Amino acid sequence: MSISVEKRWLIVAAKKRREREADIALWLDVSERSVATMWKLYRATGGVLPTKPGGRPSRLTPEDEEAIAREVSRTPDATLAELIERLSLPIQKSQLHRLLARLGYSLKKKRSSPRASSGRMSAKRGRTGSRPGRA
Repeated sequence: MSISVEKRWLIVAAKKRREREADIALWLDVSERSVATMWKLYRATGGVLPTKPGGRPSRLTPEDEEAIAREVSRTPDATLAELIERLSLPIQKSQLHRLLARLGYSLKKKRSSPRASSGRMSAKRGRTGSRPGRA
């Protein structure tokens, strides 16, 4: 969970007032490590915004994403492996799954056959009928 820009500036203001990191962390409901990191970032850059986003750049271009969206609309029951093969995508199934989720697609399949009944599959155990000695 990231810290809001407002909280980041409050951390800096409190550190400038020479408040303890533990007190600031308790007051703003963040970790002491976050307070130390914000202060270090502020001293190094003069700002509180992260310098660059994390993660690796995507192998897919916006055109690839549009092609994927078109193909999913055209064949909504295609599997991830089928989509990767049809479009010759340079990614793994897990990456395609995350992309489709980000684009708002779910991977639910149509039922090819009616659902099996959910009733009892075997006879009840125990006696049936009346019991001797009971009225």
